[in-house]
Amino acid sequence: MKKVKIITCIYSDLFGTELGGRIGRYHHYRYSLLSLLKMDNADFLCYTSDREIDDLKEFFYINNNISEQKLTLKVFDIKKTKFQEKIDEKKDIESIKKSDRCLEIQYSKFHWWWEETGEYDYYYWFDAGISHAGLLPIKYLDYDNPNGVKKYFESSLFNNTFLENLINFSENKIFVITKENQKQFWSMTVNPKWYKNFSSKFHVIGGFFGGKKEKWGELVKTFENYLNNIIDEDGILPYEEQILSLMFYNNSELFVDKSFDIWWCRDSAPKETEDAYFIENKSFYKILEELNNIN
Repeated sequence: MKKVKIITCIYSDLFGTELGGRIGRYHHYRYSLLSLLKMDNADFLCYTSDREIDDLKEFFYINNNISEQKLTLKVFDIKKTKFQEKIDEKKDIESIKKSDRCLEIQYSKFHWWWEETGEYDYYYWFDAGISHAGLLPIKYLDYDNPNGVKKYFESSLFNNTFLENLINFSENKIFVITKENQKQFWSMTVNPKWYKNFSSKFHVIGGFFGGKKEKWGELVKTFENYLNNIIDEDGILPYEEQILSLMFYNNSELFVDKSFDIWWCRDSAPKETEDAYFIENKSFYKILEELNNIN
């Protein structure tokens, strides 16, 4: 049986600080990660702060009976990520305080690889908060759950069938999710000069990615080289997804992908949205269906 490790993190109190981060994610991250833990053929590692670790231990180990062998909680000072000196030189702190994106977390998704010893066959990064009602149809959520919070995050789509199909689809490459980026615009790119052949048609999403351990070293080295060069030459701090998108085109032999068009599903879209919109555009959750063998 293949050994699989899923790496994630929870830092839910960063909004308004010099680090930046999403607001109101305390319950979101905890209950979403609890849903992901149904992929129990994998072991999980969750980085967090010394401020949150005791609360997380109580939530997962005591309140929800998750074993410490299945989920390892590890303190990491996110202010000491590998690229902190360059981040501090370039970041606009007042702007970051209002931002919902933390650069330190984005870059650590890759630098944490160097902490691994390689005893697993496959490694994946999953954002802790990816399982939620903003992305998933009600039919895949536990809306009958009496827990008024849990029902918005507990989803049947994350399970061992999903995980096994993800592994098989990854094969010997790094799996990524790509979003259509022209018809349904999502993100700017880094300067086109960095591309061998510039294209902004697809944008790589950082929500979950990974694959065979032998490919991770190449993935991280390539990411870090681009990051260093772009910061030094262009004087900017790119999002991790912008560098992944650059890599998707420049280093295409490294990747295998599944693509989607829109984040919304019918249940989460504005009521005035026409049904035809969801026929013409593929929602994100369809990828999760495909990896569950749901037609």
